[in-house]
Amino acid sequence: MSIVVKDLNYVYNPKSPFETRALHNVNLTIEDGEFVAIVGHTGSGKSTFVQHLNALIRVQSGSLVVNGINLHDKKCDLKKVRSLVGMVFQYPENQLFADTVAQDVEFGPKNMGMSQEEIDVCVKNAVELVGLDWETVKNKSPFELSGGEKRRVALAGVLAMQPKVLVLDEPTAGLDPVGKHEILTLVKKLNEEQGVTVIMVSHDMNEVYENARRIIVMKDGAVVYDTTPEDLFALEDEIVKMNLEVPYMAQFCNYLRKHHVKLPKGVRTVDEVLKAVNALKGGSNV
Repeated sequence: MSIVVKDLNYVYNPKSPFETRALHNVNLTIEDGEFVAIVGHTGSGKSTFVQHLNALIRVQSGSLVVNGINLHDKKCDLKKVRSLVGMVFQYPENQLFADTVAQDVEFGPKNMGMSQEEIDVCVKNAVELVGLDWETVKNKSPFELSGGEKRRVALAGVLAMQPKVLVLDEPTAGLDPVGKHEILTLVKKLNEEQGVTVIMVSHDMNEVYENARRIIVMKDGAVVYDTTPEDLFALEDEIVKMNLEVPYMAQFCNYLRKHHVKLPKGVRTVDEVLKAVNALKGGSNV
């Protein structure tokens, strides 16, 4: 399943004194199974772009095709699109509403018209997939759970619809370091083991650097960079000029490369860099 974007434009409040161009000639393709981060300063067009992906914002100009479905077509099957592309907004736990976890997670599958038998299987699988024990939480009120558990339930509600693409808008906002690590580990597992395409919007460049395999940088509604984390954050001066942070590990890896320490491709986390440096020194690789 691929997402193909050609000359996508979007203007808020067109033909009014408040007219604002949010997207300008966006062209890109996201292939099945990718882990893509979309970054940029506030107002760069990130949220507007990702809300196009499951037709929360309809295409004004240009072309957007998701798994062969043209979202510019006014008669396109929105239910089908939204079953393919699951959207998890910032602070998704604020959208929890049901009396029990089971009832909350099954809301999406019910609206998709699944049979009760299918719903029961999907809901249980989704709850277990996010690392919660089904028997322990199914009859609990979601409001009795911890912050991290609430976010997992909200994510399970999206995963229960079995999307092929998972769009996450600031998925770790408001979580403590342990909660952030748990959510990012889960998202990475979904991508690597379940084959779910992940598109993550984030202001945290450290999270982006260590988890994404491709980074799209937006500025003034346009794509200005579309490359690997290593190549992007090697451009430290350019990144700072765009008011973005250069990740700590990127700074360290850049320092090593400037001093002729050649790291293997894809080495970005603390553990990965430590193992690589030890291996180069002939030391322990654990």
